[in-house]
Amino acid sequence: MDNYTPNEIKDLKIMKQRVMQNVVQEIENKQPKPKYRWRFIIISAIFTLSMFFFMLNQIMSDNQHSANTPQLDFTQPQFYEEHGLFYLNGFTLGDSKSDIVERLGEKNLTEIRVAELIANSELTEIQEDGNGADFILDYKGEARFYFYDEKLFSMLLLNTNEEQFEKIYKAYNGMKFTAYGDHYLYSSETSHIVKAETTPMGNLYLYLSIAEPEQLMENEGYIKLIEGTD
Repeated sequence: MDNYTPNEIKDLKIMKQRVMQNVVQEIENKQPKPKYRWRFIIISAIFTLSMFFFMLNQIMSDNQHSANTPQLDFTQPQFYEEHGLFYLNGFTLGDSKSDIVERLGEKNLTEIRVAELIANSELTEIQEDGNGADFILDYKGEARFYFYDEKLFSMLLLNTNEEQFEKIYKAYNGMKFTAYGDHYLYSSETSHIVKAETTPMGNLYLYLSIAEPEQLMENEGYIKLIEGTD
């Protein structure tokens, strides 16, 4: 008697089992298959690692570029002559703008116009307004590079160490003279001239430019030098 189960109950049990099977099957179908889930995880990991190494490479490249860019100190003048050409801290007249920008570090360069102000950049380009230059590169307030037609035609060091320049002046064996407290080095071969001038504020300005002999005929120091060599 206990083993007897009415047909209606049997049918109900079967229906219940089918419903449960359908529910389980539906849940399983909605869950991603393990192999696809692992594939997604692997692809995500590869992408993340790729981004990490890309960013790391960029950082290392930037650091390498910074390390390769020399840190120039224009307050300490360095001078030498080669084939009549004068060099100040490794720069000479005729150097191209692109070469100077590369050597000073392009990331420090900001091009501005006269009316604009620069607060934080180390190297700024200012459109010139009257001295014949197309533009000026100003580096850290220590040096200015005057260009015409993309070529350097004048250079100025704004805060030169006086003792260092005195050593340069004494050691130079070429043409040199003084006038009105200013000191000059001159190359008759290329007309390159270096002028050291003390400003009213006490800073020693050091100029590198061109001066033809006829332009110096009113300079008493140059006249005395020429008369002394005749």
